[in-house]
Amino acid sequence: MYGWRARVGNISPTACAEILPYEFYRVAPEGVTFVTTNLVIRDARESSQVAASWERFDTAFEDLLQTRVDHITLSGAPLVLANGVERHAALLKKYRQRIPVPVGTSPQSFADALKHLGAHKVAVATSFIQAHNELVRAFLKSEGFDVVGVESLDTGMTSLEKAMLSPTQVYRHVRAVGKKYPGADAVLMTSSAWPALTIIQPLEDDLGKPVVSSSIGQIWWPLKELGIKAEIKGYGKLLSTLD
Repeated sequence: MYGWRARVGNISPTACAEILPYEFYRVAPEGVTFVTTNLVIRDARESSQVAASWERFDTAFEDLLQTRVDHITLSGAPLVLANGVERHAALLKKYRQRIPVPVGTSPQSFADALKHLGAHKVAVATSFIQAHNELVRAFLKSEGFDVVGVESLDTGMTSLEKAMLSPTQVYRHVRAVGKKYPGADAVLMTSSAWPALTIIQPLEDDLGKPVVSSSIGQIWWPLKELGIKAEIKGYGKLLSTLD
């Protein structure tokens, strides 16, 4: 068993997942593995696919428990926030009471990451439709953040297609958002489907402030929760705090 140090479980909202598993293994310390199961979303703009994925949550958690994971994150802000902030809180409470390992969601991971870095005013860069942007805004406000702006990169892509976005496209969008809202303490990139790891450090260097992505939040949070120490340098401030 390769995950002799820790086995990190993840429930991916999309039918296929590429970016988060790749970025996890780029920086994961020796003996830590990433165990993923997938739901049915191909396009998060389709409410029927979101609803169908909610129906599969129990099965996804049970499947991961059979692999003896040490931590489970339910990923996908448009998915887990689809029914509002209160339902998200109820969802977390339900599975934390039922599941015998630590449980989180991707929104909770990036909220905790921003708090860990001392951020209060947050600018948000997304690739979501406006309705999903407002879900993220409402969640962050419920967590005590001052959301100074939310800006979306309008790609017209499905959830599965977003993995094809280039680092250049994402970097320029996030940098523009950071420049537009200079009063922000940090910039949040919400989407586990776009490349983040290789552009985080250049973004922080250029903007002079922390940048947190959904994918990096989902790497940092379980490692922190499980007490895994790792020296991860050159990929932004958040991951560097794990040493």
